[in-house]
Amino acid sequence: MKKIVFFLMLLLCDVAAAADTEVWQRIYAQVPEAYVYETTPENLAVAALKALHDVDKNLTVGDDKNRITLYYKGLVAAVLRKPEDKSDVRAWAELTSAMIDAAAQKSPEAARRDFELADVMARGMAGILDKDSKFYGDADEVYDILPRNRRTFVARKDGHNLYIKIAAFNKQTVKELRQALQDYAEMPELILDLRGCPGGMLGEAIKAADLFLDGGIVVSTKGKLPEEVFYTAYEGDMWHGKPITVLVDRDTASAAEVLAAALQEQGRAEIAGDKTKGKGSVQKLVLLSGGSVLAVTSSFFMTPSGRELNGKGVVPDKKLPESYEN
Repeated sequence: MKKIVFFLMLLLCDVAAAADTEVWQRIYAQVPEAYVYETTPENLAVAALKALHDVDKNLTVGDDKNRITLYYKGLVAAVLRKPEDKSDVRAWAELTSAMIDAAAQKSPEAARRDFELADVMARGMAGILDKDSKFYGDADEVYDILPRNRRTFVARKDGHNLYIKIAAFNKQTVKELRQALQDYAEMPELILDLRGCPGGMLGEAIKAADLFLDGGIVVSTKGKLPEEVFYTAYEGDMWHGKPITVLVDRDTASAAEVLAAALQEQGRAEIAGDKTKGKGSVQKLVLLSGGSVLAVTSSFFMTPSGRELNGKGVVPDKKLPESYEN
């Protein structure tokens, strides 16, 4: 009976190790393919393994030209040669799984936190990528850019003008925006407030720009490939050429910057306020085990004139009027 139980335990360990290897193989294949900058399975594997130190401070990983060394309390715990073919993602995944197994055998803390290891290591791996590539414990966190139960759209009369506030772009934004433009069609001017808007759904921002543009480029994205992907507006300006002022500040980001830049460069709106955040990158999600994800920067937003938004933002045409400072 004991032999049967022992055999089953070995079998379960082999299954778990195989599953871990498959996960790491997928990561080492998909991240370099998606990431806008060059990276290799070796870079990712070394960064992931060094994050074992975040699980147990007694664990450290050394990296030299031909091998990876695992230390526990300063003593050598395991040494593995690097794959001869540095692009062999399967070999790097097997090396990673073997090192994880060695760490769990040596470190009681690593063994206790066995189910957290992949997440901790993936977070460490994201740390060597750019600032916009991040690890999320849950895919929902990627889109949870605002506190829950907060209104994201407001439309009202402001003196003789229509005032619209967009706090985030979600699947209701364009529907609400279109309705507001219809309900207040008699107003002579629109004040579109994007201050503090962290972005949201890019598709909604593109559709929002389309409501005000009579054709033309809204935005394009550029990644590893030399070809850009262009998003254009259809003919027909729902605001019929009436003046638009867009309010922005240092917290206006991402999809909100795309809308502001499109209206500015297409000569459709005047931008007032402070220079925007300059968060002009697109992330592709790489699914990990247990529902966690890596959001990897895959491309950058380009304005209608071909200017990159990332790190530069939208420069306003004028300072925000004093009456709108608060």
